[in-house]
Amino acid sequence: MVQVESLEEARLHLASQLVRIEELERIVSDHAQRFDTLQTVPPKRLLFWLQGWPLWTDLNADRPRWRPWRSR
Repeated sequence: MVQVESLEEARLHLASQLVRIEELERIVSDHAQRFDTLQTVPPKRLLFWLQGWPLWTDLNADRPRWRPWRSR
């Protein structure tokens, strides 16, 4: 349990926790996407690999920033 002595201290603590929660959500989402990759059929994974994605055996590999099949 965290004890705070003022409303301002509580606001700072809450802001800090919100940042940490957002980071945790990003990490969990990233892990979920990487493990979902394992469920992709091998021919499709081969196509992704030819387009620059890492193989499904290397879940910690960096992802390509440019994806030709998505326009952002």
